[in-house]
Amino acid sequence: MEHNRQWRGRTYTTRGSDKDRARRRQLYPLCVHCLAQGITRQTDEIDHIIPSGMGGADTDDNTQGLCIPCHSIKSATEDVSHQGAANHPEWLKPSAIPLTIVRGPPCSGKTTYTQTHAGPYDTIIDLDTIQTTLAPTYRQWSGSTDPDLFNRAIRLRNAKLGALSRQDTGRAWFIVSAPSPTEAAWWQGRLGGDLVSLHPGIDECKRRAVTRGTPRAIKGVDDWERASRTPWAPAQARPKRMGCDESGWPTSPDHPWNA
Repeated sequence: MEHNRQWRGRTYTTRGSDKDRARRRQLYPLCVHCLAQGITRQTDEIDHIIPSGMGGADTDDNTQGLCIPCHSIKSATEDVSHQGAANHPEWLKPSAIPLTIVRGPPCSGKTTYTQTHAGPYDTIIDLDTIQTTLAPTYRQWSGSTDPDLFNRAIRLRNAKLGALSRQDTGRAWFIVSAPSPTEAAWWQGRLGGDLVSLHPGIDECKRRAVTRGTPRAIKGVDDWERASRTPWAPAQARPKRMGCDESGWPTSPDHPWNA
């Protein structure tokens, strides 16, 4: 069997794709990422360890078996596109487990609230934590944000949010800034669940920013307040060259929030 496909403006040919996938499913019957965690889960996807877009070969030694959640997370961290990650992916489905969305400005207590109420086996999805996982030296409000790291983190966050529709145990918590009530409603409309809004006051948030040793977060509080009064609509994926501040908002001078 022969397939012609378009890839980056060029046509390439793959032979025997269906046969190879079936053979590799027998070769790799279990998800290797789950096995590494002591979990036995059947292979759903045959994955290229080094993606073809990054020069990886279509050979057995460059393939592995992954379940759908692991494949989604791996794909989210592979950036072979010239586009930034979508902050508000339209493909999200409602969570299959109880979900609480926690929103508020910087230093409003979102992380503390979540850690206080979450159970030991609950799923917590927090962009700051994800960035620290991807880059252990990352510290929020310590300086400018690396756009590449931010895009990788957004992709991984989106994959984790997407996986909620397939989970069947536990609870989930999603920490997000969502300055505009319209944006908060958008997240709740996509994911379902309960919405908790935290805001102890502008002055208190700024006091906490100084007490925590992150005075840069004071600007983040002001930006959040300004964005909360700005008309909001889901944005398309940003070009990778566009930077973001430490709240994850675009720094392009022509963005409405920066007008």
